[in-house]
Amino acid sequence: MGDTKTASSGTSLAQHFAHVAAGHARNRSVNAIVLLQFEQAQLLVQIQDGRVTEVLDTFPPLASWDFAIKADADTWSRLWQVIPEAGSHDIFALAKNGHMRIEGNLHPLMAHLQYMKDLLALGRRAAE
Repeated sequence: MGDTKTASSGTSLAQHFAHVAAGHARNRSVNAIVLLQFEQAQLLVQIQDGRVTEVLDTFPPLASWDFAIKADADTWSRLWQVIPEAGSHDIFALAKNGHMRIEGNLHPLMAHLQYMKDLLALGRRAAE
C-alpha cells in the first residue's frame, strides 16, 4: 500500500482526523453529533450549521450521538489512501464487506451524505 498511515494505530488516526477536521465548514445546514471509532480510540464530532464545532476524544460515559461509524485502524488507513483500492474507497463499500460498521439514526447521514463523505475524506490529507 505504501501509505504511512497504514501502519498507524487507532489513536494516531483519531488524532490525525481531529486535527484535519477541526473547523471544517460547508455552506450546509448540517446538524449532527457523530461518533467515529478507530479501533478503541473514539471521537465525538459535533457539527452545527455545517461547521465542525468540536472534536472530543474524551466525553462523558452517557454521551449520545446521532450515528456512529466504526472500524479498525487498517480499514481507516485503506479508506484514507490518496487513491483507495476498489472496495476501500467508500464507507458503504467497507460496510458491505464487513470492515466498517454504521450504526444509529441513519437519517442525518443519508440526508447529508455528500457532506459526511467529504468530512470523512479529510483523513486523506497529510498531517500538517
